[in-house]
Amino acid sequence: MRPDPPVFDRAAHWQQVYQTKADRATSWFQEEPLPSLELIRASLPRPGRVVDVGGGASALAPRLTADGHYVTVLDVSAAAIARAQARAGALAERIRWIVGDVTELNDIGAHDVWHDRAVLHFLTANDERRRYAALASRSIVAGGHLSIATFGVNGPEKCSGLPVVRYDEPALAAAFAPAFTMVRSFTSAHVTPWGKAQEFCFAVLRTSGTGR
Repeated sequence: MRPDPPVFDRAAHWQQVYQTKADRATSWFQEEPLPSLELIRASLPRPGRVVDVGGGASALAPRLTADGHYVTVLDVSAAAIARAQARAGALAERIRWIVGDVTELNDIGAHDVWHDRAVLHFLTANDERRRYAALASRSIVAGGHLSIATFGVNGPEKCSGLPVVRYDEPALAAAFAPAFTMVRSFTSAHVTPWGKAQEFCFAVLRTSGTGR
């Protein structure tokens, strides 16, 4: 009988990435977090509650905090969180930081907007995607929004040595139905620090039910 394959340790993988690679050595690095900022500002023009899933090391949280939003950053890597806190400077004290796996948490509080740039596409198992969607459904208030960015159908098949799931609008709509309905989607090219273009699918979805 063959032994069971080793269980993938997501936290250890991303901890190693952020302990060994500088920002510009990662393909997902952005100097300015656009179009994420534009999508969140359009969905939430007034100060509100935003959770940035996988937001460790991103510059998005301090930008949103400066806009007056109440921001939570969730990331599986403590090293990524530490890097983001250092980048945020004095604003770090106004941001809530959570080190944890989005597929294993039961409650992260209530939010008006759930933002995720490049976490969902790493969840290749059906049960992980279901738990992700269930947490999003529990976390977003009535009338709230998901702002999701994944690799598009013409994007990379792997990232950071890991397989990914590529999405288009119908696939993202199906992943969150019936709790959320699609508002808009588009594809956009992200250019890595070394000049390679990667197709991303961006989508904004709205709660379909009564929410929290």
